Amino acid sequence: MKSCIILCGGRSRRMGQDKGLMALDGTPLIIHTLEIVEDIVDEIILVLRDKKQLDLYIKCVNEFKNQNPEHTPEIRMVTDIEMDQGPLFGLYTGLSHIKSDGALVLPCDSPFISTYFVNKIFKLSDERDVQAMVPMWPDGSTEPLHAYYRSECIPVIQDKLKNGFRNVKSLLEQINVVYIDVRTLDPEEKSFINLNRPEDVFTTLRK
Repeated sequence: MKSCIILCGGRSRRMGQDKGLMALDGTPLIIHTLEIVEDIVDEIILVLRDKKQLDLYIKCVNEFKNQNPEHTPEIRMVTDIEMDQGPLFGLYTGLSHIKSDGALVLPCDSPFISTYFVNKIFKLSDERDVQAMVPMWPDGSTEPLHAYYRSECIPVIQDKLKNGFRNVKSLLEQINVVYIDVRTLDPEEKSFINLNRPEDVFTTLRK
């Protein structure tokens, strides 16, 4: 297996709806992301909160798969092992379902992921023997949900969850991580744009 992506679904209270299904220029955000990565990766795992959210995505994703079946990578939709347990649990669910040694984790509300970013982080992950690779901004803040994780992180995640931790930062404190300048991964920094409020969509469309 050459490469795998885990897409984490979510609901925004500010949006009042499921972010991945929100339309940008007439197309759901999740489809924007799938269109960008479909020719790069072999496997995509879409991690959803529960069966209700899964049912919302099935029709949308299946329509995408049917449009170009010969070139679409394997796409599997799974639900969190336990509902509403935070991003670390979503990462655990995703890594538990991959066939490859690791995966690039992305949020469903980042429709401007560049192919350069995806290819670059996979290339660096092949070159470096680390458990995770996380983008970092000049001020030291990080992007743990735009990062690469190896499946060997699973036992550490299980231990963290057992001890009540639910954020990804708690995992990064315990594993072998390399932090990469965001501009090395995406010189234009567009891959890290998130749409968390309704006005974000309109602002983006005006650019």
